[in-house]
Amino acid sequence: MEFLQQIPVWTILIATGILLLVIGAWLIVERILNPTSAHPEDPDVTARITGVCGDTMEITLKIKDGVVTSAGYWASGCGPSSACGAMATQLATGKSLDDIPEIVDYKAIEKAVGGLPEDKVHCAELAAETLIEALHQYFIRQRQKTS
Repeated sequence: MEFLQQIPVWTILIATGILLLVIGAWLIVERILNPTSAHPEDPDVTARITGVCGDTMEITLKIKDGVVTSAGYWASGCGPSSACGAMATQLATGKSLDDIPEIVDYKAIEKAVGGLPEDKVHCAELAAETLIEALHQYFIRQRQKTS
């Protein structure tokens, strides 16, 4: 314990920061190497958005009784976009359509991938926006069916 008291606080903070960056990078690489990109068969809805950075993301959802039973994504662009698309679908699966907008926002996606550099936060925003657009399209279709 005496050893820890001799280490300057700034050294501990730097080491903690490096560790968090390594874990975040590992999670992003994990998502790239093992993506959950398979689209569900016979999806109920698909949404596709191109972000300001030029990356395009597509999210498909299979929905039963108001709950996302399976989801898939496709993303063009950088690795963080792919990681965020994968995480958005993973976070949405098993959730109620009414709950998703409140619990699967860009901050939840960013946190779930282990954090993102400031210049890559737009990837989490694109994933959240695409997921919300899929829900929007689903509700429009449901309303049209009942009309």
